[in-house]
Amino acid sequence: MQRRLPFFLILGLLTVFRALGAAFPETMPNFQPLAALFFCGALLAGGWLGFILPLAVWIISYPLPGFFQDGPVNDPLIFGSTLLAFGLTFGMGKLLATRGLPALLLGSLTAALSFHLLTNSAAWLFDPRYAKTLGGLLQSLWTGAPGAPLPTWVFLRNFAAANLLFTGVFLSARICLPRLAGNSAPSAAQAH
Repeated sequence: MQRRLPFFLILGLLTVFRALGAAFPETMPNFQPLAALFFCGALLAGGWLGFILPLAVWIISYPLPGFFQDGPVNDPLIFGSTLLAFGLTFGMGKLLATRGLPALLLGSLTAALSFHLLTNSAAWLFDPRYAKTLGGLLQSLWTGAPGAPLPTWVFLRNFAAANLLFTGVFLSARICLPRLAGNSAPSAAQAH
């Protein structure tokens, strides 16, 4: 239980952070720790529990943006592509779980880019505002839909920065908190 305490504390903070991010999307759009939690899930909770717990938080908090802003929150295609992207993010983290800190941080950036490519390509496919051309795909990946308040590259920038930052925070918590409790902590390469 003591090994999972940091994970449960992080989940509680994540829920609060997600609600604040939904309430104030213009301040730091897409700067949330959720993807980093999926990426680090295998390290923090071990096995599939590292996927199930962030998934539960995401599903519970998924409607929050709909309370504060207009958007396709209830679109099953958006939900499905996001779920697939989180699954890919978790898988990438699981594959890198035995690697050192540099590989994990680079992996978190790669996961953020993969998430952006997958979800924005799905938006291009299913959102009628995008032309089904190469130009429409590039628009979905870089500038966003016509009339969008911010270009999608801002979301990618913030998403990558948040994923890198929160991966570092979660890995630090995984290594340092057991030391503070008097236990010997595994290194990032051993923490799986």
